[in-house]
Amino acid sequence: MFSLLSAPPRRAKPAYRVLAVVGLALTAFNLTFRMDRETVDVWDESLYATSAFEMIESGDWVVTTFQGAVDYANSKPPLNTWLIAGSFRLFGVNLVAMRLPAVVAAWFTVFLVYLWTRRQLGDAVAALAVLVLGTTYGFIYVHSGRSANTDVHLTLLVTLAFVVLASARTHAWHSAALGPIAAGVFMLKGPAALAFIAPLVVAHGVELVGAGTPLISRARPWALAAVLFSLPLAAWAYARWQFDGWLFFMQMLGYDALGRGLTAVEGHGESPLYYFNVLQRYQYEWLIAAAIAALLAPRAVRNLYGTCVARGLPMPLVLAWVVGAFLVPTIVPTKLAWYINPVYPLFAMTVAVVIHDAWQWLSTHGQATRARLLAAVVAVAVLSAEGKMAWRSYMKLDLDRSAQGLLIGHADMVRGRRVFARTCPRPEWFLARA
Repeated sequence: MFSLLSAPPRRAKPAYRVLAVVGLALTAFNLTFRMDRETVDVWDESLYATSAFEMIESGDWVVTTFQGAVDYANSKPPLNTWLIAGSFRLFGVNLVAMRLPAVVAAWFTVFLVYLWTRRQLGDAVAALAVLVLGTTYGFIYVHSGRSANTDVHLTLLVTLAFVVLASARTHAWHSAALGPIAAGVFMLKGPAALAFIAPLVVAHGVELVGAGTPLISRARPWALAAVLFSLPLAAWAYARWQFDGWLFFMQMLGYDALGRGLTAVEGHGESPLYYFNVLQRYQYEWLIAAAIAALLAPRAVRNLYGTCVARGLPMPLVLAWVVGAFLVPTIVPTKLAWYINPVYPLFAMTVAVVIHDAWQWLSTHGQATRARLLAAVVAVAVLSAEGKMAWRSYMKLDLDRSAQGLLIGHADMVRGRRVFARTCPRPEWFLARA
C-alpha cells in the first residue's frame, strides 16, 4: 500500500477533520445534485452514451458503433464506452447510470488529492484543497465530473501518475503502477494523451539521476510497468485488428493524434493565451481569493516556491505536471476548454497553499482583522462557485425545458413507435432509442 494512505505524522485537529469531511460531502453533492435532471450534451456525452447503449445491444465489446454504423469519427479506444456500458448493464439505461462512472472518478480524484496533500502539506492545506477542487467549476462541469466524458478519468489517472512517481522516489516498486495507469490513459484518449504523463516520467528520471540513484537498480520495476502497460493494449489491439485491420489505427494515429497535434482541427484554433482565459473565466472565484490572500499577507507567499521545497514537495514533478497538463495543450494547435482539466487538482493544491500560508501568517502576527477578512473571502468564493453551478443546472441544462425532457417524460407514449423530426440532434436520437 502506498505511503500516501498511511496515517499522517501528527493527529488532525478536529476543525480540519470537519472541514475535510464537509469538503468531501460538498463535492459529492456538487457531482450528484440533479444529475438526472440535466440535458445530455451534444459533445461528446451523447456520442459515448449512444456507443455504450449499442454495445450492450450488439454484445460486441471490441468495435464501437454510432447510430448503427462502425464509428471511425471518434477514433479513440473504448475504455470510456466500456465504463458507461458496464454502468448501463448494472443500473439500467438512464441518465444517472450514464454519468455514474464520471462522478465516481471525480470524487476519488478529490479524495486522492486530500490523502496526498494531507501527507505532504498537513491537514489544514488538505482540507482547503478539497474545498477548492470540489467547487472548481471546470473540474465539475466542463466536460468533466458531471458528464459522461473521458476527461475526468484522464484527470484521475494523471493525478495517480504524479502520486505514484512521487512515492517511487523512495519506494522503487511503486513505479510499476505507472504501467496500468499509462494503459488507462491510452485506452481513454489514444496515444496523444500519453503527453500528459510523459513529462512526469522524464522529471522522475532526471530527479533520480540528480540524486545519484543508479537507473539500473530501477530496471525491474520499470520492466514490470512496461509489461502491465503492454498486455491490455495488445489484447484490445489484436481483437480490434481482427475486425478491420489497420483502418481504425490509421484513423487514431493520423487524425486523432497527429491531426490534432499539428493542425487546429474542426475550427478549434485559438491564441496561446486561450487556457489562461479558460482559467479566469471558470475559476475566477478562487483566483481572486488567492490574489487577495497574497495582498493581505505578501510576506507569507513571497517565496512560495522555496517554501514548497522546504516542505519536501517533489518540485520537479510538480513542474512536470504543469508542463504536461497546461503547457502541452497550450502548444498544441487544437484547443478545447477541457484539455487542461488534468491541471485542476494541482490548481486546487496551489490555491490551498497560498490561502493557508497567508491565513497562518496573519493569525500568528496579530492581524486578526485581516485573517477574518480572508476567511470571509473564502466563504464568498465557495458561495459564488455554488451559485454559478446551480445557475447552470437550473437555467442552462434543465431537462424540463428541453425536447429531451419531453421524450423522457412521455417514454410510455414513445416506446415502440417511430419518432419523426425535421432534425434529430444526437442527444435526442440517443434518448429516443434508449
